[in-house]
Amino acid sequence: MQRKRRGLRKTEKKAPPPTEFEQPKKRKPFTVFLVEDDQEVRATLVESLQAHKLEVRDYMTAMEFYRDYREAVPGVLILDLRLPGMTGLELQEKLAGDKFNLPIVMISGHADVPMAVRAMKNGAFDFLCKPVRVEELADAVARAYGYFYEVDEDLYADELEETEESINRLTGRERQVLDMVVDGLSSREIAAELDVSTKTVEAHRARINDKMRADNVAHLIRMCFAYREQQEG
Repeated sequence: MQRKRRGLRKTEKKAPPPTEFEQPKKRKPFTVFLVEDDQEVRATLVESLQAHKLEVRDYMTAMEFYRDYREAVPGVLILDLRLPGMTGLELQEKLAGDKFNLPIVMISGHADVPMAVRAMKNGAFDFLCKPVRVEELADAVARAYGYFYEVDEDLYADELEETEESINRLTGRERQVLDMVVDGLSSREIAAELDVSTKTVEAHRARINDKMRADNVAHLIRMCFAYREQQEG
């Protein structure tokens, strides 16, 4: 005969309350400015963002956006690095010179990662690798919203703590490789610096991604930039 076991019911962990961004009716004014020269890609991204109840203004070229954005508006700029005419980096520099404090999320191909790292060093808020997934884009906009309105002081504390724990799990060589990745070096360049094969560097990078729980190189670099900023602050 089985006895009833009392007091052993496992309490379920409550989900965190929805953030301000996740509740469209409670959001402060916030516009997504999208600059992408590929018409099909741009249309897809606009539709995806509008599905999240976001206001979107889209442009084909950097100059088209620059001529239109003459008065600071709360929002985020989703900007392709490679554009006809004025490049994404050039637009970033112009906006900085004009003192427009607008969070910028760069979009780049894997071959442009060093340029994306340079953009982040110059003040870009984030970057995403192509092809851009809708979930990644929405998360980037949510982070930019929190950054713009300074409502994220404690929101990412746990993520930063996890990043520190992950970094501490790396070996000395893996930490060395990670620093070079975050500085924008390719696997071939890292191999030359360390006098090892590219295959060895790729093996290190695979273990780093696993230990850091990084979805891709953009996610990895974003975590490290956030961690460095916290350490320097």
